[in-house]
Amino acid sequence: MKKIKHSKFKNTGFLFELLTRQITLEILNGSQEKAKKIVVEFFSNGSELSKELRLYKLLIEEKYNSESKAEKFIDAILEARTKLDEQKLIKEKYNLVKSIKENFEIDSFLTSPVTNYRVLASIHKLFEAKKTDVSEVKDIFDSKITLVEHISTSTIATLKQKEDKLVEDYKNQEKDLRLLTYKILVETFNKKYSNLNDVQKNLLREYINNVTNTSKFGEYYANELKKVVTELHSIYKGMDDKITKIKLKETINVLKSQKIGKKVTDEQVSSLMLAFELIKEIQNVKKRIS
Repeated sequence: MKKIKHSKFKNTGFLFELLTRQITLEILNGSQEKAKKIVVEFFSNGSELSKELRLYKLLIEEKYNSESKAEKFIDAILEARTKLDEQKLIKEKYNLVKSIKENFEIDSFLTSPVTNYRVLASIHKLFEAKKTDVSEVKDIFDSKITLVEHISTSTIATLKQKEDKLVEDYKNQEKDLRLLTYKILVETFNKKYSNLNDVQKNLLREYINNVTNTSKFGEYYANELKKVVTELHSIYKGMDDKITKIKLKETINVLKSQKIGKKVTDEQVSSLMLAFELIKEIQNVKKRIS
């Protein structure tokens, strides 16, 4: 039997994720909103792409408390997928990819990391398998298991137990010492955009611009880390408030204890963003007092 290969060009959910990421990058850079125009043009209400994207989102976002319910939900979505106008969808997808190629360097565009790539690839394979009987059974079975595990909250609960200690540690920390994650920053960026200062925007910009150039971003991160530790030390020495000094000292220790490897982690980016936020808040307090 023929194995169904995952195609990034044909995966509507994957392309939409990359366009969403590009929109964030364009906002940060203040550049022409090419990605936004593409999304508006091809994913407007009524298009077959928008209908297929909704099916992707349902499989990504919906949760059920048992694997049997999750499996029935997947079957219902697959049946709904067969109702789409396949010829119209193929034409729209072709024009979408053509527009992306005309506006972006395609190899760089496609290599941007997507956190839920495995789930998106599994959805695409199941959609393709529904259109043909010629497929590798095990490959399709594995894709369905991936989705069942993703949708089932019982599976999620089992995995979550392994992270309980880490979650508990975070809960026990002071609120403004908890690490933010890059994913949350990006997802809520449009809501919080006006609150970010220039150094914070630049950090996100560099992170997104250099997702495939870990060496360049590592150098940038190391330089920014050194500067922020020096600035926090300076603030610490001139600080009279004991509670704030404790927070500053803990933040400095966290930053200094970091070991920068070949790849800067999301947690390290988050800790630097948090340090920038702490400096910003202290500066704002000083302005209000003076």
